[in-house]
Amino acid sequence: MPNPTITCYCGSCSLTLADGEATCFFQCGCNSCRQKIQFGQANGGRECSPLPKLVYLPSLIDAVDGQHLMQAFKLREGAGSTQVYCTSCWAIIGVDHVGYPDNIFMNFPEFCINNGDLLVPLAAYINMLDYGDDIGPEPLEDVPLFESVRYKQERERLFRIPDTKRTFTAPDDPVQGYTFRSLLAEIGAPTTLNLEEGVDVLATVKDWLQERSDSPI
Repeated sequence: MPNPTITCYCGSCSLTLADGEATCFFQCGCNSCRQKIQFGQANGGRECSPLPKLVYLPSLIDAVDGQHLMQAFKLREGAGSTQVYCTSCWAIIGVDHVGYPDNIFMNFPEFCINNGDLLVPLAAYINMLDYGDDIGPEPLEDVPLFESVRYKQERERLFRIPDTKRTFTAPDDPVQGYTFRSLLAEIGAPTTLNLEEGVDVLATVKDWLQERSDSPI
């Protein structure tokens, strides 16, 4: 049986994973996740969902195809996350964060084609302070809900959830092999979009794209 893959919509880019079994699943209400997805949407990718799904996967990668079409971006200076898109169809291949241990990366399974084992149950709704009735429907699953992880008490409650604790506990030994961070190092420094929190992302990105197309470089 072939190893699991994460593939873009058009089939130009893919990661073949050593292990495609998700270890943790959140739904996230934060502005930043929506901005990541809306940036792809503004380029022609799929329409953003109000409460996107986040899955965390083991980071060992067996093969990369279409790396020349992959590009890394950050939303703004100082952002902790870096996301990789296929620049042909603007699927999101994966996301790294400075706070993740080396053995995991994050994936939006609704904004790529992920044929791994994603049957892990929803662990929590997170970062719901940015979410409201004007964005989407009320979350209904009977799981813990966190408005933020700003406070120590919130972080401790979040990391008492077994799937969360298991996923975000750093391994005892350094990770051996080619990881999502290895891929990021080869792609090169991310492009910073300088998107502000709370702006009309689609309009802002369209302006950014127009400026880019007008540039003589």
